[in-house]
This record gives sequence, structure tokens and C-alpha cells, in this order.
Amino acid sequence: MSASPPPLSQDDPSGDAPTPPREPLFNALPGVVILLSAVILAVQLAEILSFGQGGTVHALIYWAGALRTGAAVDAFPPAPVFGLSPYVLHVFVHAGWAHLLLNLGVLLAVGPAVRRPFGPGWRGDLGFLVFFFACAIGGALLHQLTHMNAATTMAGASTAISGLIAAAGWVRGGRAGMYQLALPWLGLNLLLALTNLAFPIPIAWAGHVGGLLVGMAAYPAFVRALRAPVRRPRRDGPV
Repeated sequence: MSASPPPLSQDDPSGDAPTPPREPLFNALPGVVILLSAVILAVQLAEILSFGQGGTVHALIYWAGALRTGAAVDAFPPAPVFGLSPYVLHVFVHAGWAHLLLNLGVLLAVGPAVRRPFGPGWRGDLGFLVFFFACAIGGALLHQLTHMNAATTMAGASTAISGLIAAAGWVRGGRAGMYQLALPWLGLNLLLALTNLAFPIPIAWAGHVGGLLVGMAAYPAFVRALRAPVRRPRRDGPV
């Protein structure tokens, strides 16, 4: 990548041309990232609004989306799709607004960079979504494996977003860039795991680690396999 100097400010007397206006924020965000964020937000709103109407929607959302382990499995009937739906749908379920807004903030911050290498159009969007949910499934599986005998309920998009953090590092600076972003997050979650042995805390560290490991190990492979082809303009006449 070649670096170009930043454009001169309109207030810079040495500049001959004014700085072009900045694009609005949402013009710079890929549509698939906005749509994913909107669906996550809509599920949270539906859950909150349901409390005034008996909480039926809240119960359905947690039944289909929250991943349960140990004795917590008996609190609800088996989830849809032979109990497999929470491995994907947990990304749409959040334990309150702080949890939701933190995850959405990171998704909007790193999602565009992670989406870009998948190429243009709907095929690029699909590649990004496949990677996003692969990270979510990886996080859910590791949480399930490490909490088989503990009564837990896991929910939230941070499994997938942890994978996006590693992927953003790959985009920014290859393997070295990935390590710079992923290793601090990995270290923090391993510290949470050790702390949890003495003082149980309601943070799904294993879900974070599982999603992160998928992003660390597999993002370049996902891009190579799922990248949309770039159409080259046709040339008429002799070259």
C-alpha cells in the first residue's frame, strides 16, 4: 500500500484547492454492516417492549437464541433446529443496553474494514456474513465445551465481534497487525478465565476466545474462498 499525504486544509494558505467535503458517516459503512446492526438493535427493542405485554417475546428470544449449558438447559424446552439455533442466533440477544451498545460500537468500528476484502456486491456481503457467523459458532462451541457441567446462559454478539477484531488486524497489517490487535484481547480474556475460578463473573470469556481464534486462524482463508470476483471493464478495439 502506498501512503499519500493528507489533503490540505481549507485554512492552509499554501493550498491551492479546497478540501473536498467529507462523506456522511453512513455512506462509508457497508450496507451489510448497517443491516446487521439494525437487526441486533431491533431484537433488543422487541425484547424490551415485550415486558409490558407479558414478556412472551422475551421468552421466545431467549428460547431460540440464548445458549444454555449444564442445569440451565432444563430451564427451557429444547431450542429450535434440534437445539442448534443458539449457536447462531445468540448474536442477536443481549443482556441490557450497555452490553448491546458496546458490541454495536465495535461492530461499526471494525466491520467496514473486515467487509472490504470480500469484494463488491452481494457476494462480498455474503462472504462477510459467513465469516461473522463462523466466528459466532466457534465462540459458542468453545463456551459449550468449557462449561458443560456449569449452569450458564450465554448471549451477545461479542463471540463474532472478537473474530472481527482479529480480522481487522489482518487487514491493517497482515499477521503482525493481527497479533497487535488479537493478543491483548486474548490475554484479557484468559485473565478473566483465571479470575473466574475464584470469583465467578458473568462474562463469556470462552465465547470471546473461541470467536477470536477463528478470526486469528481463518480470516485469510475465508477471504480467499469467498471473495467476490472484481469485474474488469471491457476494452473495445485493439490493445
